[in-house]
Amino acid sequence: MRPLLCALMLAVVSGGPARAQNPVAVQGIVTGIVIGKTDGAPVLSAEVRLLRTGVRVRTDERGRFRVAAAVGDTLLIRALGFAELRTVVQSETPVVRLVALATVLPVFTTTMGQRVIRASESPRSVTVISREELDAVAAVSANQLLRQLPGLQELPAPPSKTSISIRGFDDARVLVLVDGEPVAGTLIESRDIGRLSTIATERIEVTKGPSSVEFGSDALGGVINIVQAAPTAPLTIDVLAREGGLGRQESSLGVSQTVGKLGFRVNGGWRQSDRVTGYNAIGSTFNRIYDVRTDVRYALTDKWALRLDLQGSQERQRFPVDAAFNGFIDNRGGQGFVEVRGPLLGGNIRARAFEQRFVYQYRQSRGMLPIKGSADSLEQRERQGRYLLSYTHVVGAHAIDVGAQRSHRTLVAPKKVSGDSADEQVTEVFARDSWTLGSVLMTAGARHTSSTLWGSSTNPSLGLAWQTSSSVRLRSNVARGFRAPGFKEIRYTFTNPAGGYTLEGNPDLLPESSWSSSVGGTWAPSTTLSFDVEGYRNDVSGLVDWRYEGDNAAGFQTYRYVNVARARTQGVETNARVNAGAMEVTLGYDFLRARDLNSGLPLSRRAAHTARLRVAREWMVRAGFSTDASVRYTGNAPLLGIPSGAPITGPFSTESGVIGRQGAFLSVDAQLRMAVTRELEISGGVNNLLDQQPNLWTPAFARQFYAGLRWRWSASQ
Repeated sequence: MRPLLCALMLAVVSGGPARAQNPVAVQGIVTGIVIGKTDGAPVLSAEVRLLRTGVRVRTDERGRFRVAAAVGDTLLIRALGFAELRTVVQSETPVVRLVALATVLPVFTTTMGQRVIRASESPRSVTVISREELDAVAAVSANQLLRQLPGLQELPAPPSKTSISIRGFDDARVLVLVDGEPVAGTLIESRDIGRLSTIATERIEVTKGPSSVEFGSDALGGVINIVQAAPTAPLTIDVLAREGGLGRQESSLGVSQTVGKLGFRVNGGWRQSDRVTGYNAIGSTFNRIYDVRTDVRYALTDKWALRLDLQGSQERQRFPVDAAFNGFIDNRGGQGFVEVRGPLLGGNIRARAFEQRFVYQYRQSRGMLPIKGSADSLEQRERQGRYLLSYTHVVGAHAIDVGAQRSHRTLVAPKKVSGDSADEQVTEVFARDSWTLGSVLMTAGARHTSSTLWGSSTNPSLGLAWQTSSSVRLRSNVARGFRAPGFKEIRYTFTNPAGGYTLEGNPDLLPESSWSSSVGGTWAPSTTLSFDVEGYRNDVSGLVDWRYEGDNAAGFQTYRYVNVARARTQGVETNARVNAGAMEVTLGYDFLRARDLNSGLPLSRRAAHTARLRVAREWMVRAGFSTDASVRYTGNAPLLGIPSGAPITGPFSTESGVIGRQGAFLSVDAQLRMAVTRELEISGGVNNLLDQQPNLWTPAFARQFYAGLRWRWSASQ
């Protein structure tokens, strides 16, 4: 018995024979990171649960987590928009890679405070156009691809500009940005989406519906944000040349590299054609644009980063004014920002300073070159400065963004704005909370904007996304948007002696405002198939319009800008996507109903039906051979006349109401590309294969064949 008792006592003291032979690893602190498997970007506010103890922690704004665990423990990671993952801890610094669900496209978009988020982190309707799709349709300017998307329509902005309508609203009611900053020309109402180059572009983000909480003024219909590509790691040289019908010529050169902590990218290009984007005319019509874009990024430390971005452009447009004269518009612009970001006070901070200059000049001539001092030759100049400070912090299941922005804007427009110039100071503060609760994402935010020119406006938004299963995601959003009255609407004073009228600005104008709601969902039964649908409604009030005020002392009819108009747009958007190996097929359709609530008339040139079918295929006949074809349909649309005697002239200044129908447009575009060598690619294509030229369609459309040559060399090859 004595030997047996000794053995039992030894077993009790030692914890038993099993433990003596297999000791448990000593518990310590595991510090890991959660990233997306495809993109490698951090996943914020992911839940990390230690199964052995049930302890839960969340990842911070850099995807990091810290938990008391040991090597050999099992972790359960959950994040909205990603498949649940169980993983065994193999080291004290594990890297966890999550697979995105098919219900959310693996794309990024920009939101409040210039923070880049995944589509899965937002309940908004966002379409992201990749660099691959830009190349597939040979889009050298932003409008060439944007007009192909269902729900987006290209509308004329005479005499020589074009704008993109989103859900029925265009021009000043669609905010257009480059890397989150406003494009030049907005202060003097010289917006032209066809002016914006796609060189060095990584993606184009299209946010539909009011987005003033995220971006401020002008985002009534939506936001178009052109995002530039970051510097490449190896030395990369990219050369492109393309030529085609309608006088199409273009070329670009780009150099990019990262050496140690310093990365840079420099791109330059030019393009020209014998058409201007918003004017369907031949003969003396001509357009040429030069662009330069640079991006320098420097890693100050392993956590702090510095970025310097500069760009400039110069444009000459020529178009016939009448049978004898040509009009000339010269635009010159430059802008840039410096930004620093890094961790501070338990979160991430971003500080950015942005400056912009733009010059506009209009002249005339009987010949092909403008005459100095002709027509309205006085230069109009604008200047903008914006200074942003934003802060992001993850607190448990909450990702919180707060910040402030200060802007200074100046317009110099001799003989057009009272006093020849005007200034404005704008102060904005904003906050947004993104809260993940299991399979539900809730967002709430607000932005308050105060201006020395027109007063103030406060705009909230609420959003909800529910991942009901791995294949179904529902979403809803309610938001308020606004558009601040422009310098010309407030300070403009213009007299047309020949027309017998005067148009005056109104210093008492208030911002236009809108309420928007949307409900939608995505069903993705597999990784190769998805269906998306969304219904929306947008009510806008206080729209700025002109009103007859009587005759002045000189006998001229006097008109004044006032907040009188109301409008409503509503509709349904659908999209289906099939990705079968080497082939991708997308089909989209949009129904739109857009009306002026004051008159009861439809909004001019807004087509009720738009659709697009795109088929892209890579062929195994030869490595690097691919084809892309798209069929785009825009239904007929009502054309409204301008009442006789109005302070606006044009080809339809005869009567009010619907005076005709803009014809339906069926466009077939196709391109093929083939790699001759590893570095050299040749391409050819056609726009508007059927040569459709609908009745009363103002933007320039005609069949155009083109051919291109691209040489891309990388030190990694």
